[in-house]
Amino acid sequence: MSSSTLSFARAGRNSVVVLALVAGTLGMAAGTGSAAQKQKSCAARYKDEFGRPKAYNLCNIKKVKYIGLQTGKNYIAIVQGRGPMTLTLTNIETVSNTKSSSFDVTAGAVSAAVGFDVTKSRTKSMSGSWTVPKKKFGTLRAYPVYKAYSFEAYSKFDGKLVGKGVARKAVGYRYTHTAK
Repeated sequence: MSSSTLSFARAGRNSVVVLALVAGTLGMAAGTGSAAQKQKSCAARYKDEFGRPKAYNLCNIKKVKYIGLQTGKNYIAIVQGRGPMTLTLTNIETVSNTKSSSFDVTAGAVSAAVGFDVTKSRTKSMSGSWTVPKKKFGTLRAYPVYKAYSFEAYSKFDGKLVGKGVARKAVGYRYTHTAK
């Protein structure tokens, strides 16, 4: 072993892991390595000496911007019936905040930048009603509503844009109805 290798070995396992993560990330920035290394990433993930997952944030999250309310794509509650009748949808639902991006990024880095925990869930009571017309079959659905924030991630090593993403905070529900 060389003297530099011995000094890192004496520094402890975590120091060696950090050094390996930095070396791997610098290799990705330089364009070397396998196809898996060339995938855009802002997180280096490993398991500590106790087998617990750990992640290092390798990017700065910047240019956070509120982009408006967004409705979730999938309904979280539904009620149906034939008219004439009033459909009432009363439920207690848990909806999670989310983040989405085309690259790997730690939830902690995004949470710190947007000002809310992107992994947190909220449970809230909801209630909505709608009167189904006579001789029609009605459906009332509830969808989650989010406050959406766009963000950009820049490499801590070279300052280049790694990618863009969106963080969503669950704030309520939207109801839709149909009659056939």
